[in-house]
Amino acid sequence: MKEPAMLLAALMVLLPLASAGAQELRDHGVGTPLAERRGVVGVHTDDGQNLVIACSTDLSPRGWILVTDIDTGETEQIYGPPGVPNGPPYGSLVASTGRFYTGFGDWLLEFDPITREWTAATQVPPASAFLRIIEGPNGLIWAGDVYRAGLASYDPATGKLTDHGRMDEKEQYLSHLAYDDAGWLYCGIGTGAHKIVAYNPESGERRQIVPEDELEIGTAYVQTGVDGNAYGRAGEQWYRLHGGVGEKIDQSEVAQKRDLGDIYWGDVDATFPDGREVTTYSLLDKFMIVRDPAAGEERRIEFDYQSEGSGIRVVCAGPDGRIYANSAHPSRFIVYDPDSDTLRHMPDAIALKGLAVQGPYVAGGHYGGGKLYIFDTRRPWRMHPRAGLIEGGLGAEQLAERATADLGEVRYLDSHDIVFLLGDQFGAELHMPVTVPTDGEYRLIVATYTSPAYARGQILLDGEPVGEPFDPRSPTIGPGPVLVFGPFDLSAGEHTVSVRTLNGDAENPWISIASLKLTDEPVDPATLQLEASNPQLVAEFAPDINVPWGAAAHPDGEHVMISGNPGYGYIGGGLGIHNIVTGENELLPHTRLVENQSTMDIAPLPDGDLICCTSVSGGHGAGAVTRDAMLYRLDWESRQVEWRAVPVPGLASIVSLEVAPDGTVWAIGSDATLIVFDPETQEVVRTVDLGVYGAVPHQPITRGPDGMLYLLLGRSILRIDPRTHVIEKIVDAPGGISGGIGILDGRIYFSIDSHLWSAAI
Repeated sequence: MKEPAMLLAALMVLLPLASAGAQELRDHGVGTPLAERRGVVGVHTDDGQNLVIACSTDLSPRGWILVTDIDTGETEQIYGPPGVPNGPPYGSLVASTGRFYTGFGDWLLEFDPITREWTAATQVPPASAFLRIIEGPNGLIWAGDVYRAGLASYDPATGKLTDHGRMDEKEQYLSHLAYDDAGWLYCGIGTGAHKIVAYNPESGERRQIVPEDELEIGTAYVQTGVDGNAYGRAGEQWYRLHGGVGEKIDQSEVAQKRDLGDIYWGDVDATFPDGREVTTYSLLDKFMIVRDPAAGEERRIEFDYQSEGSGIRVVCAGPDGRIYANSAHPSRFIVYDPDSDTLRHMPDAIALKGLAVQGPYVAGGHYGGGKLYIFDTRRPWRMHPRAGLIEGGLGAEQLAERATADLGEVRYLDSHDIVFLLGDQFGAELHMPVTVPTDGEYRLIVATYTSPAYARGQILLDGEPVGEPFDPRSPTIGPGPVLVFGPFDLSAGEHTVSVRTLNGDAENPWISIASLKLTDEPVDPATLQLEASNPQLVAEFAPDINVPWGAAAHPDGEHVMISGNPGYGYIGGGLGIHNIVTGENELLPHTRLVENQSTMDIAPLPDGDLICCTSVSGGHGAGAVTRDAMLYRLDWESRQVEWRAVPVPGLASIVSLEVAPDGTVWAIGSDATLIVFDPETQEVVRTVDLGVYGAVPHQPITRGPDGMLYLLLGRSILRIDPRTHVIEKIVDAPGGISGGIGILDGRIYFSIDSHLWSAAI
């Protein structure tokens, strides 16, 4: 029976709130003081201005855009209309009138680039955010939203907004919009089923185009053709769409797409009438590159902005006396050193949703793809190390300048310092000329680079294969093995080293090389190995895990585990296990754990078995098919579930748990229900309603070095004595706690939005 916290005099002691000074509450600052780019467009105004408009998302109280005049190089940060709160933009649009449309959460906004003013702001309360915004043939602005797959229209001439309601009663994502010349609109919907819905604005009629028995997990795509039809794709099947009717066609019959001026949040679409275009736009590094093909020049324009930064979701105490955390949107790894009182974010994007410590390593699951990263705290951070140069050899940039390709394209990737072959098909070849000064006996040294997206490769010298094929596919993105071939008798002059992509089970005919060298000197391969990345990507568990939540270290000292929600549209998340010593990975799908539920958190019992908690929720856009979240015990040796239990009927999600020194399990539900559970008797000892202390943040509970349990809630930090069941409030938070939790040297570390905080305990 759940008992209100205020009535539990015997169980709970509410100590007087200590002053902030007594508890030494400290704000350590913003971990990642940057904003995420959410779409970039180019606008040539009627008065002759050439402007670049960039949308952003961060935790500033008001949302904002950046407007840059590429002729003057001046940039202005323009905040959203008064009264409109910050919210992430997804779809944006440059209409035929030159007006710019975007969304801040459920607000649809209109902006005049000439006057630099917001000219309309209309709220659509049932919506959460607008995934796609297009202009219809009559000048109406149409917006599709998320979490209800709703459709709204805005008439710029009258200022009238019409909410047309849900386009599907089950699916949640309306990701694409198109129209035909018969007055029908078409919606690309997902993610649980890739539906195409035709909608007649005059009559309000809706029609589902894809037959029910042909629906699959995913999101359908639609586009407007230049021929007056719309076209849609569900899976591999294309449809010609007109008058609310869909006809199955081959892809070759799809007409050219009409440019509607719309972009999605990751797009950069800024090309101007004189041919200039924005080729690079980085909110993180605060610059853009404008290429002028007529002049054959590139111009770098730098800018600045004010930002409250991105939200910190997870925090942990590292094995080296430092605090580690991770922010989201933009996603960065954060390190706080208490000795020097320094807080910094590391380069390169990484979105860890759970953290665990195993020996000298910090492990975490990354969104998306359910990727598991291992960071060695004894080594410097080098997430994407530049490949480096073989001493005396040719670097990637030199190679790329003269390289050619068959059946593909050559690119130099500066961020990784590699020459990259973007093959069009398997059998694509990268050709790199190399000169030797004199006749002689030479050895060929090739430094490879690894990625899970690469194909197998074959090295060739002057068109002839040398050595065996090599496989650069690896969960790790970074420097790969250094290959040595030969000796070869070569004449003085130019020779060609080539790499051919080989067909196999790879999805992409891509491959890259870091550097190479032809040498007439002896070669010791052991001296040629290049430094690996840190953190290392050691596993990918998608689609069984796409959005990680839990992370744990096993007491055997070798294994780490992550868990969480599955991929978009899927139901049921699994448990991923990695052995740091052997490198072996193991995935336990939801069908072996709790079918159609997602494992949220993991905690080892004293005997090495695991206690896990679940949520009925699936991946983004997938509806629940069960009702009650569970606890279950996993036998570590057999990897079999020993028992499953529903501790609180009707509770949809148990988000976090911890094992007390006496072996009892303390879990917290999404509704702030504290659950005390005995895993031996499989009985609930007690439940407590802690909702009075606020909402449940991310990763809220941990066991301290003193054997006490510490729990974060939105408004307070609590300490629990598992022996006496006394719950003590340590301190009220100065703001809504959003994530945690790490304990180091008598302080508990947590986050409030983008700030890292700590309090003495």
